Amino acid sequence: MEKIVLVVDDHPLFRKALVSLVEELQARPGNVIAAASAEEGLARVREGKVDLILLDLSLPGAAGVDAISLFRRACAAPILVVSASENRQEIAAATRAGASAVVSKSVSMETLKELTKRAMLGALPEQGWIRPAGSLNVEDKAGRGLTVRQQEIATLLMTGYSNKEIGMRLGLAEITVKTHLTAIFRLLGVVNRTQAVVAIRRYGICGEIEG
Repeated sequence: MEKIVLVVDDHPLFRKALVSLVEELQARPGNVIAAASAEEGLARVREGKVDLILLDLSLPGAAGVDAISLFRRACAAPILVVSASENRQEIAAATRAGASAVVSKSVSMETLKELTKRAMLGALPEQGWIRPAGSLNVEDKAGRGLTVRQQEIATLLMTGYSNKEIGMRLGLAEITVKTHLTAIFRLLGVVNRTQAVVAIRRYGICGEIEG
């Protein structure tokens, strides 16, 4: 199993432990890269191909969702977040931003090793939050709270229509579309159209559009 793995964690001892853990899964230790910040990690990504990123959420500089978004734009490698956070909203935001899964730092090293091995094989549980007590789906099925009209607007948004075009398709004023989108963003827990599209696809939201 030869993969280039990037470990990003600002805690020296935990970073060293993660590096050692990955090295045990590799035939060549040189395939593990360590970084103490997202910025340092991004620099290493730009130097060459990376197959997997182990990323802490609490970092100096770019951190949390911002760090995940930066890595997502820089490369296609899956991101396994390894974090001490117990904040459900923060974990959900991490998965929405592009983390393949989140594993708690409180799990055993054997569990973490097994999850890292699965990540290297591309076999992680989808959008899971893995804790000592077991895995948890952090998504709250927010899409079920959308009205029929909001589902129609969400479907057109996902298709790429602008607010004006959505209004024309549905016979709504543009300001009404904006009001609906504000409510949709709030229900989905997102802050922009790009995040909304990702959430809409994940929830499988689909409205019936006539015409």
